[in-house]
Amino acid sequence: MEVPIKNKLNEKELFRIKRMKEVIKATDPHGHKDYLEIIYLEQGAGFHQIDFHRFPVKPHSLYLVMPGQIHSWELTEIPKGFVAMIQKDFLVDNPLYQVLFQTFPLPFPSGFHLEGASEKFKDIFINIEQEYSKSEANYSAVIQTYLMLLFNLLKREINSEPAQPFPPLLKNFFTSLDAEFRMNHEIKFYADALNTTSKTLNAACKKFLGMTAGAIINEKLTAESKKQLLYSHKNLTELSFDLGFSDASHFNKFFKRQTGVLPGVYRKGIS
Repeated sequence: MEVPIKNKLNEKELFRIKRMKEVIKATDPHGHKDYLEIIYLEQGAGFHQIDFHRFPVKPHSLYLVMPGQIHSWELTEIPKGFVAMIQKDFLVDNPLYQVLFQTFPLPFPSGFHLEGASEKFKDIFINIEQEYSKSEANYSAVIQTYLMLLFNLLKREINSEPAQPFPPLLKNFFTSLDAEFRMNHEIKFYADALNTTSKTLNAACKKFLGMTAGAIINEKLTAESKKQLLYSHKNLTELSFDLGFSDASHFNKFFKRQTGVLPGVYRKGIS
């Protein structure tokens, strides 16, 4: 995919918070280099596309753009709010370090509407902004504390109980899947690479994620297929080979089985 990757942080800069530019604009799809972007809007209208999800922009909305995700704006009213950019190393020795930058499965949804809790979230961003601008003693630790509060409140929004940490087997599976999913679609490949059995890998996936390893592989492949159909100009035959299918007909069958529609129909519907 020929999507530009932007880096708004200076070298060695681990964190920044700023106000959202108060302009009506549309941006081309782009990603961010290795950092998480948190956007909280008090005002605004339009649409915010993150990967293949299209979110309406409205007051009291929060968006998470993870490293590797692609997003773009179609704003129709002046936005007001905050943008925080966080490198993973800003959270060293913080509980968020292990979970927040997991790109698959995503630890949180990409979009939230927080009208019922707007004052709490607004106060958090104002406090973070003040700590960042003053840069007094231990300000980084204080900002991390506010981020912990922010993400615990987001867990409340999605009724998420504290999750058990993933065991090393699953962490290694996700890492291997990120690197290999385009060319390797079978559970046995990953089980062999992790020196375990397909049965053991399936059992761990079911325990912690409620689905089989095969379903996780298919979910990862489907998500990437949707991104490619949305952001790539390659034809279906080229996409099929890029995603490890022997031909376009196999890709068509897989995509329809996963989504209920053919990839050409999906692409036409989102174009």
